[in-house]
This record gives sequence, structure tokens and C-alpha cells, in this order.
Amino acid sequence: MSGQRASCVWATVRAVTDTPLVPDAPAKLSQRDRHLVAAFAAKGRPHPDPAMAAAAVAQVRRLNRRDRTLRHLLQGAGTVSFFGSILALLIAGGEVRDAPWWLVLLFLPAVPGVLILMEVWEPGGRRRRLRPHLESLNLRMLLELAEPCPAGPVTIRRHRGLRAWWPVLVPAVAVVGWSTWRSLHVPANVMEGLQNFAAGLIAWTLIMLLAAIGRLTQWWRGAPPESADAATPITIDASGLRFRSLPGVIAWSEVSAVDLLGPTMAEPEAPVAVRWSLHGRDPIIIKADDMAQPPETAIRAIWAYRPDLRWRPVDAS
Repeated sequence: MSGQRASCVWATVRAVTDTPLVPDAPAKLSQRDRHLVAAFAAKGRPHPDPAMAAAAVAQVRRLNRRDRTLRHLLQGAGTVSFFGSILALLIAGGEVRDAPWWLVLLFLPAVPGVLILMEVWEPGGRRRRLRPHLESLNLRMLLELAEPCPAGPVTIRRHRGLRAWWPVLVPAVAVVGWSTWRSLHVPANVMEGLQNFAAGLIAWTLIMLLAAIGRLTQWWRGAPPESADAATPITIDASGLRFRSLPGVIAWSEVSAVDLLGPTMAEPEAPVAVRWSLHGRDPIIIKADDMAQPPETAIRAIWAYRPDLRWRPVDAS
């Protein structure tokens, strides 16, 4: 029964080419099917049944979204903890004596956020054998069978992630900073705190100015962006590709290939990404986590204008 349902799902996906290649909520894989998908992946092969492969991709993506949400929660808690403590010190004039021991606990939530930002630790829970590399492995097979999206302008928007939380994070920092200062029972010395803050701000401004000069130099030379934050949104239409940080349009004649990159058994932490190879310049690589639409949407949208770039298996390394 489950096999018939999965086949119906796949038939619907193949019949309607302007729908997502992978359904967002297909029938869940049974324990036996999970073991079978993992066994094929251990041999470097996708599941031969497209419906099973699509279900595996969808479930891995749900697990990835769960881990990404947890990562953003930990980063948000760390941000509030760190900047809330800094704000309390600024109100107190930058000097606190005989502080309560529990203030140490205030800094503990910042530890996971720092470890994540330093790429020392990545949150990940029980995945029931559905490891990240299953997504790219099975998605490549689905792309071999897929049709192009209908020709028409497509915009690949940026996934905002933690940026969308700023309306909550900013007042949370203010509340934590003010309540922490009140609990210290230290008179406010805002002027001295602002002086210390100004000194630190000048140093950070110089650092950011140097970074901005480097980015402007890259932009002036026409170099590809180093991150998806600068590259998205991406517009795909009849004239070619438009990236947010690159001037002008990349004509279709300049594009030599579009590939799907992703984790492997040897490199399980490698991110899923889309790579645009260009004639005479470095490729542009955008992580799937930084795009609001799934990576296959960008690939299939390009096929509509460049059918000669239709998916072909590539070595992701």
C-alpha cells in the first residue's frame, strides 16, 4: 500500500513540471526502507525507486531544517546572553566588583553559539540512519529524471535565517542587560560606559572599513561573491543570471555548467550547494541553506534556457 502511495506521489511530480521536484511531505519511510536507502548509500548509489529516493530526500531535509532551527536558537540565545551582559557592564560603567556568582551562568548560553560560529560543533540529533549525504546522492538521480521548469523569470530568494529574528533579539538583549544591571546593585555610570564603548566601536569600525574596502575591490574587479549573503537573490531569465553583488548580467553564453554539490561518505559535513561554472572566471557556489527555494529549482530553471546544461553526474570534489 505504501509503495502504491509513493508511486502516485512520484507520478504527480513527474506529470506537473512546475511543482517542486521533491514533495515537502511525502509518506514517511518505514524502518525497513530507511535501512535499504542507507544500504544503497553506503555503496555510493541512490535508491533505484524514484519515489523512495524523493521520500528519503524530503525526510533528510526535514531533519536538516530541525538541526538548522536548533542551531539558530542556540546562536540567538548566545547572542542575547553575550550582548546582554555587555550592555549591563556599559550601564555600570564597565567595572563591576563583588558580582554574584550566578552571573557566570549568564555567559553559559553563549558557549554553544560561539562553538557553532567557530565551526567547532554542529548540532545534530537522532537521524535514524538518514545521514545528510543521502540528500545529494538521491537528488542527483532525481535530477537525471526531471524535466526543466517552465521558461519564465525565476528569483531565488535569500533564506534569512537568524536575520529574521532581529525584531526579537534586540529587545531581548535590552531586557537581559537592564535586568542584569539591576541585580548587580551597582550605580549607573553611563558616561564612563559610553566612553569605553566608543573606544571599542572605533576599533571595530576600522576593521569593518578594511573589510568593506576588500569587498569593494572584489566587486570592482568583477570577482564572484564569497558568500550567498552577497549573491542572493538570484534572478534567472532569458537574458541570463543576475547576482546581487555582481554588476550587470551574466549572459547565458558565459555559463559553462551548473552542478549540484553536497556531502559524501568521505566528507559528511560538506554542505549541499549549487555551483555555476563560468567561462574565464571562478565559479559561483551558493549553499542550499542560504536559498529560500530548494537547490533543484535553480538548476531546473536554468535548463529552461540552456537545455545543453541538463543535469549530468559530476564529481563534487
